[in-house]
Amino acid sequence: MQNYASKYRESGYTDIWDSEAQHGFANATEYNNHKNVMLKSIYENGGFYIGRYEVGSFDNPVTSNNNTRTPVLQEGAYPYNFVTCKQAQELSESLSIGEKTSSLMFGIQWDLVLAYLEESGVSEEDLKTSSGSWGNYNNVSFDITKGKYSTNRGQSYTPVNETYLKPASDVLLTTGATKRNSKINVYDLAGNVWEWTLEKGIYSSNQCVHRGGCYNSEESNNLASYRIANSTSLNNSTTGFRPVLY
Repeated sequence: MQNYASKYRESGYTDIWDSEAQHGFANATEYNNHKNVMLKSIYENGGFYIGRYEVGSFDNPVTSNNNTRTPVLQEGAYPYNFVTCKQAQELSESLSIGEKTSSLMFGIQWDLVLAYLEESGVSEEDLKTSSGSWGNYNNVSFDITKGKYSTNRGQSYTPVNETYLKPASDVLLTTGATKRNSKINVYDLAGNVWEWTLEKGIYSSNQCVHRGGCYNSEESNNLASYRIANSTSLNNSTTGFRPVLY
């Protein structure tokens, strides 16, 4: 798998346990058991399912840390932001179906998704050089004809009235707002909100990694393939999450 996704890997970023505050796993054994279940499922089933949308909620938008909202994977929801990585993992687990496991993506899974997108016809440039043609960033403009938009970092949202020209500025969108921002029917892997993963940061201990850039960043520096490490306590309007199922 690492060979298949090698061009999207980055030295120093690894799927290892560091602390309970990181992702909620009590110790390295618990984390590794979770990872081994994922790897076994991929080997046996040939892959995994990824959420079509970023996790959202139809509860009222929030402006501070709050993980009591009901998470959904549906079009037109408010992005589930103001959530730590640990909270995002706990919420992802609550989205399990039947005997399947729902979880944040490990770093290798995000890289595998990018490699699969390229194999499916998405250009390497769209993934590694310039994601502005299909992502919601603050230096790109495009039309949306459904959903809602926020110009105040998610404090409030305005319904789209026929067509809204999203300007080249900070605008947060509800999930699945435009087909433009999708590849193979998966929305907002590039931009809108950063997405937490189960990878460990490169810089120091007690860090989590999120991927893909966000609505208040420029696409040239925050591509679909981009990763960055942040504190385990980080929660703000720019960071949300997306689960996988296996």
